[in-house]
Amino acid sequence: MAGGSADAAAVLVGLNELYGARLSMSELCALGASIGADVPFALMGGTCRVQGVGDLLKPLPPVPDCWFTVVMPVTAFHPGGLCRLRQGGSTVHPDCETQEAAVRAGDLDAVCAAAGNALEECSGAKDTGAIKALLREHGAVTALMTGSGAAVFGIFRDETSARAAAAA
Repeated sequence: MAGGSADAAAVLVGLNELYGARLSMSELCALGASIGADVPFALMGGTCRVQGVGDLLKPLPPVPDCWFTVVMPVTAFHPGGLCRLRQGGSTVHPDCETQEAAVRAGDLDAVCAAAGNALEECSGAKDTGAIKALLREHGAVTALMTGSGAAVFGIFRDETSARAAAAA
């Protein structure tokens, strides 16, 4: 999940410190955006609404307390499905306005209800549906594929349910 982007963000922060460049967060984010779309978010951290190509970030209050279980499918991920997204589009469109309002209201159920991943149905990842179903069977409020995949995450109200899902 944002592996390369998180690494790039760490390198930028480290070099800024090591060489005493004193770049502001805004300058680091602009530099990070030229490296990759997720780098500015990895630099900012916390809860943000991200728009544009990852270069427009709006800090938000923390998401309501919850637990995550992340599952990495055993089968290979085939990114060729992402080409189909460009051709045919996606039927999934997260409701970002509603989700932002839910974060501000501290309403975990509404945050999860408004969530979605437009890349999920086009990804070509074979096990996503079964993993999501298993996470929901164990109490996930929602379950989605991460970014462009192939990992899948479930959001849980409590640690016990999240750990039970991880064990399953």
